[in-house]
Amino acid sequence: MAPTGSVVMVRGPATVRVDGACRILGMDVSNSQVTVRAGKVLPFEIEAKTYIEPGAGIFWTADPLTSGTSMWQAAVERILSAKQGVVMLVGRVDTGKSTFSTYLANVAIERGLVPCIIDGDIGQGDLAPPGAVGAAIIRRQLTDLRDARADFFEFVGSLTPAGFERIVAGRLRSLLLKTRRMADLQIINTDGYVENGGLPYKLMIARVLRPAVLVCLGPREFCNAFGSGPWMLVRVKSSREAVKTRSDRLGRRATQLLRYTGDGLTSKELADIWFVYRNRHYSWDEVTFATGLHQTEMKGMFVGLGFDGRIAGFGIIQGIEDGQITIKTGLGNFDRVHLSNIFPDRSGPTFLQKQDP
Repeated sequence: MAPTGSVVMVRGPATVRVDGACRILGMDVSNSQVTVRAGKVLPFEIEAKTYIEPGAGIFWTADPLTSGTSMWQAAVERILSAKQGVVMLVGRVDTGKSTFSTYLANVAIERGLVPCIIDGDIGQGDLAPPGAVGAAIIRRQLTDLRDARADFFEFVGSLTPAGFERIVAGRLRSLLLKTRRMADLQIINTDGYVENGGLPYKLMIARVLRPAVLVCLGPREFCNAFGSGPWMLVRVKSSREAVKTRSDRLGRRATQLLRYTGDGLTSKELADIWFVYRNRHYSWDEVTFATGLHQTEMKGMFVGLGFDGRIAGFGIIQGIEDGQITIKTGLGNFDRVHLSNIFPDRSGPTFLQKQDP
C-alpha cells in the first residue's frame, strides 16, 4: 500500500493495477489498469490509501520534490493564467520535456481547453517517426504521448538537427500555422540538442516561432540564455527520474519506425514521382547529381511519402529497377518521395555525403 502524497515510479514494460485514488500527469487513473510501454517511466501520484501492483517492470518510490507533477503545478498555473496561445519547451536530454508537455496538456483539457502538441524531436519523437516532426490535437487526457495520433506530419530527413537547423525550424513553423485555428493552446516540444551549437539553434527556433511563453527545464545559467526574448520565460525544475538508457532509446526509435512504415509494398513509375531533399524537388534524372547517391545505394533508405502537398505516410525503399521504385509502406498512393540520411537496417544512421545539393 502506498501512502498518500507519495510518488511511485514505474518503468515499463509493465501493466499496473491501481486500487484507490491515483493520478498520472494530471490524469485520473483511480481503480484502473495502466500500461507502461518499454523504456517509458511514469509517475503514479497517490491521492489516498492506494494499492499499486506493477506486473513486471521496475518500480520505486521517488521524492515528490524531484518527480511527479507537484514541482510543476505553479508553473502550469502561471502558463495557463497568461492565456497565451503558443508555449515552447527547451531543455537538455532527459529533463522531462515530453512529460511536462503531457501534464500541461492534461491540465488544459481539465480546464476546458483544446491543446495541440507539436513534437520537434526528430531523433526520439513521440508523435512522428525518426527524421520527422508531428502535431496532434489532444482531445482526451493521456499518460503517454504515443497514445495520441498525429494530425499532421512534416519531414526533415535526419536523426540529428546538425546541418538541418533551418529546415527543422521551417517544419515546426508549418505545423504551428496548420494547427493554430484548431487549438486553444499550442505546445512545442523541442529536442535535447543544446551542446556544441545547440543553444544558438534553440534561440533561432524561438525567434522563428515567436512563442508567447518559453518554458526552460534546466539550471538557471542555461535558462538565462533565453531571458532576452519577447516571450515570457518560465523556468521549471527538471525531472530526475526521466533518464533513458541507450537501449531504451534504440528500442523506442525502432518501435516508431515500425509503427509508421507498415507492411505493404507499393511500386511507382519513376517518371511519375518527384524526389524531395532539403526543400528542393528533383526528377529522377537529377537525383544522383543532387544527392551524390547511386540508385543501388538508396536501398533501405527511410523516406517520407507525399501526396496532395502533405506528408501522407512513410516507408523504406526496397529497390529501384526497370524504371520503378518499390517502397515498403502501408500507403498506396503518393507522388513525392522525401529522401533522408536514415537507413534503419544498417548498423547505424548513414548520412548523405553531399549536404547541399
